[in-house]
Amino acid sequence: SSHIVDCKLKLILGLIWTLILHYSISLPMWEGEDDLNNGTEPTPKQRLMNWIQTKLPDLPIKNFTTDWNSGKAVGALVDAVAPGLCPDWQ
Repeated sequence: SSHIVDCKLKLILGLIWTLILHYSISLPMWEGEDDLNNGTEPTPKQRLMNWIQTKLPDLPIKNFTTDWNSGKAVGALVDAVAPGLCPDWQ
């Protein structure tokens, strides 16, 4: 709790990500999600990656590190979920 009071951003973001993984990503994210799983139970990160790949079928997003370095994937994802908000992502 002292880390939050001391504004330790990295730890706060880690806490938020943990809460998202636990509460939000564990629920169904979109219709047809089960069709991608082939009967197996994917991890929350795999589910999030599957969702991103369905939103950005023309971009080769395979990881949460190097594929995001250029900023192109972020712009494309924003434009995919909120069309017109980031029109110059290309």
